[in-house]
Amino acid sequence: MPRTPRASALALDLGAVRRPEALVDAIMREIARGRLGPGDPLPSTRALAARLGVSRAGVVSAYEALAASGVIDVRAGSGATVAIEPQAAAALTEPALAVRRRERLEPPPGSRRRPELTGIRHNLLPGAPDPRLVDVRDWRRAWRRATQGVPPVLAYWPAEHPELAAALATQLRRTRQIATPPEEIVIFPGVNAAVQAVLAALRPHLAAIEDPGYPAVRAALAPAVEQLRMIGVDEHGLRTDELTDEDLVYVTPAHQFPLGARMSTARREALLRWAERRSAVIIEDDFDGEYRHESAPLGPLRSTARGADCVIYIGTASKILTPHLRLAWAVLPTWLADAVRAAAVTLRADASRLASLALAELINSGALTRHLARAQRTYAARRRRLVEALATRLPDLHVIGVDAGIHVAALLPDAIDDAEVAARCLARGVAVAALSDHAVRHRRSGLLLGYAQLAETAAADAVERIAAALESAGTPGSA
Repeated sequence: MPRTPRASALALDLGAVRRPEALVDAIMREIARGRLGPGDPLPSTRALAARLGVSRAGVVSAYEALAASGVIDVRAGSGATVAIEPQAAAALTEPALAVRRRERLEPPPGSRRRPELTGIRHNLLPGAPDPRLVDVRDWRRAWRRATQGVPPVLAYWPAEHPELAAALATQLRRTRQIATPPEEIVIFPGVNAAVQAVLAALRPHLAAIEDPGYPAVRAALAPAVEQLRMIGVDEHGLRTDELTDEDLVYVTPAHQFPLGARMSTARREALLRWAERRSAVIIEDDFDGEYRHESAPLGPLRSTARGADCVIYIGTASKILTPHLRLAWAVLPTWLADAVRAAAVTLRADASRLASLALAELINSGALTRHLARAQRTYAARRRRLVEALATRLPDLHVIGVDAGIHVAALLPDAIDDAEVAARCLARGVAVAALSDHAVRHRRSGLLLGYAQLAETAAADAVERIAAALESAGTPGSA
């Protein structure tokens, strides 16, 4: 149902503000919290000035700033009304806002618990970047431009995002060697939504997925096919020799989640030959493909001549900027693009129009390229400190997946209950994920250690706490 605007916003808590910039921030917080929404009226400048005990000129200045940013509409005779959705207000404030406001940490895929943020000193959960690395000025500028001329009713619909598709086509050609027209790029609110639309369009009978792998995608695949097969993973990536008569396979060749292996050239060629022979489809999730630390880059499967007709390439903003953006994209073979786009409409897989315009602006302005370069340097330094600390304090620990991405896997003896070790780490102020939570048939014991948000100076302390947890669990070689 359409949202009914509030009759009055006078009761809202704007706090004790005195300066125009403080009033702007206070109103933005009210919108971000959902206490104000599109169409809600703001108090008149005269009434608000009297209530706050400030000059009317200061309130007028604040309203003018909000109007210039597209946050409010000001019309003669009608007063000021809110023009954007709460999620846009949160993003305009700064990219890390939503992360800081959460009362709980985001759980790792397939985790058994949602660790409380209170008492956590080091967040080493995998899969999330550090949104504090995003340049706040670039971010706000992109969202201001996105809000200009976009009515609130179009914030999520229609499902077409031509500006972002065009920007991504240029970005992917330049950075990932993928040549594709914008018409073959479909925008989604997340990777799972993209996978579900692909499944609805293809209707495969047999599918395969990496094991261990990404539980959320496994959960999306399982009910959509007659049989979902778990394919093993080794240091070269997916075991292509285990593939048989499947119609579809989901892989993360750039930095396999969760073990971190990069699919070898031989395996890539074998996988593409298998797809050609079977007329099968490969869903290539470019998980952590932007971050390579020591190994020479290998292009995506989709960038090869063989991949053009059989590979669906999926990327997401959640790993490069912030999960709060909720944007993913699928680069589709020509023969499949219209069917997947139609499935997205049927499934109401609607990405935020405002978010897509903001990301397009970040790409076109060069801000995303600058951010990725900054993030690459930062994550490489944090990875180096973490790996050094592990080698110094826990030299017998087998650490893999260090060449790329934003997490590593520390393998434990199979007799060790890694979930229990993860719980002991949590009790010592370090949030980590248990490797075994990500497997069905090929279960292994280990810890997943994300370093994107781990300051270089904190690595030694985090590892010391992990070592204490291992020692308390009686893990061999931890003393």
